[in-house]
Amino acid sequence: MLTNMSLWMMVAANESKPFIQVFVVGFGTVFVGLLALILIITLLGKIMGAMSAKQAQKAVKAAPAEQPAAPVQAAAEPEPVAEPVAEEQIEDRQSMVAAISAAIATVMGEDVSGIRILSITKVN
Repeated sequence: MLTNMSLWMMVAANESKPFIQVFVVGFGTVFVGLLALILIITLLGKIMGAMSAKQAQKAVKAAPAEQPAAPVQAAAEPEPVAEPVAEEQIEDRQSMVAAISAAIATVMGEDVSGIRILSITKVN
């Protein structure tokens, strides 16, 4: 069973050759355009990848060399506290200070060793 479209195509193909030429030129144009887009996207990807690699190398060269970490001193045993400890006091204060200083250094865009925190006060 043939549909109206297939009948029309058969009639058009038999009556005139320009229909086939238009069909082939149209499909050819579409595929050439798609191949051109693929080529352009591939080239731009390689160019951008090379540019980002150069920027990463510049950033590595511009970054100051990491200084070796100072040796960790053994912590002295804390003296027993006579009065009860408040519930709001944070048990792991060193981790809290490290997290706060890392967040501040990130916001300021500096290295953690470049900042000094003098005091930490709970606001509310």
